[in-house]
This record gives sequence, C-alpha cells and structure tokens, in this order.
Amino acid sequence: MPASAAHRSASSAAARLSIGQVLSALRDEFPDLAHSKLHYLESEGLISPERTAAGYRKYTREDVERLLFVLRAQRDRFWPLKVIKEHLLEHGLESEVTSIASRPGPTAAVQPVRLDRRGLARRAAVEEDFLEELEQYGMLSEGLENYGSAELEIVTSARELADVGLHPRHLVMLRTSAEREAHMIRSVAKPRDRPGDSAARGEAEDFARDLGESMISLHGAVFRTKLRDS
Repeated sequence: MPASAAHRSASSAAARLSIGQVLSALRDEFPDLAHSKLHYLESEGLISPERTAAGYRKYTREDVERLLFVLRAQRDRFWPLKVIKEHLLEHGLESEVTSIASRPGPTAAVQPVRLDRRGLARRAAVEEDFLEELEQYGMLSEGLENYGSAELEIVTSARELADVGLHPRHLVMLRTSAEREAHMIRSVAKPRDRPGDSAARGEAEDFARDLGESMISLHGAVFRTKLRDS
C-alpha cells in the first residue's frame, strides 16, 4: 500500500470514536446520555455508526454531528423522533436546531442555550440571590454547572411572577404538581424499560418525553379554560 494511502487509512481509523468516547465527548452538554440512548437512536435509524469486524460501533464526525442534532432537537424543541427523522430526510444537517422553523407544540418556540450561573442571572435579569431562592423552594436544581433553556424559562417566568407579588415561596404548589405529573409519566413509561435491553430503555425515555409533551398541552388547555371561566 502506498505511504499516502496508508496515512489516509490510519487517519480515517483515528477519526472514528468508540461509543465510550462519544459519551465522554458529549458529557458536558448531555450528562445523562447513556449507551441505551445511542442504541435506541440507532435502532430507529437516526444514526448509523460503522461496525468493526468484531462488531464494535465506531462513530465518524458526521455521526456525532447528526447525534448532536437529534439530541438538541429533542431537548430544546421537544420534537418527537418521527419529526426529527422527517426533517433530516428532507434537509439533512443543513440547518441548526435554532434556525428550524417552529412546528406545532407548546415548546416549539424554545431556543437552546447553555449558560453558567452568572450568565443565567444576566439573561433572566435577576440577581444571583433570586436563583438561590428558587433553589431553596425546589424550583431550580442545585449544583448545576450549566443551565439550559428550561432553567432560563423557569427563572424568567418566576421573575415575572415575582414582579407582581408571587414569589418563589408561593410557587411550591406548582412545583409539587409538576413532580406528581412527572412521577405519573415515569410510572406509565417504566414497563417499556426492560432490564438489559438498551433499545427498550431508549424507547422508554422517548415515550416519556412524548407523554410529557401531551401533558404540557393538556395542562395549558385546562389552565386556559379555568382562567376563562373564573
């Protein structure tokens, strides 16, 4: 084999990551990402890593970029996998999640962000002691190094409510209700998560996500009717 061809072959092999290396590379942005999720996305045709002769998965740079697109579309837009797959078939990776036209759904307008604590306070126009108050009443998780769209929305909405006298201590009932709804959804999704079956575990995660979107829609519709009828 010519030296140049051998070099290209070695470089190509080096560019391919194992599943563990992919998880490590994405850990900062997706700390909960697991083997099961990647296996499930592969079984659904969203990613297609190469296989070595021994059967090990190897991910190219394009595989990782496609994976990031899928994960961000789920996290920041709450898109179901069917919608993501349709978009990828139609547009590929030509557009970032942030530039995709909004689709129907209560979370369709959420824009992805990644902020440190000071950046979160600045974007939400609050002091850091307001973040501490939200943490005190369980509205914001403690100990996070980075904050995303959901946390920014929580802090911004809580600030707007505080401006009219509804402070974090008044929102405990809302937090408790959300916890109960999340528990209910996890209970329904749990039977789909079969021990030792990575694809089933990933399916259960996405099933819970889709149920959560339906719960958000229902909650918003019921809330609007109650406001109308009051």
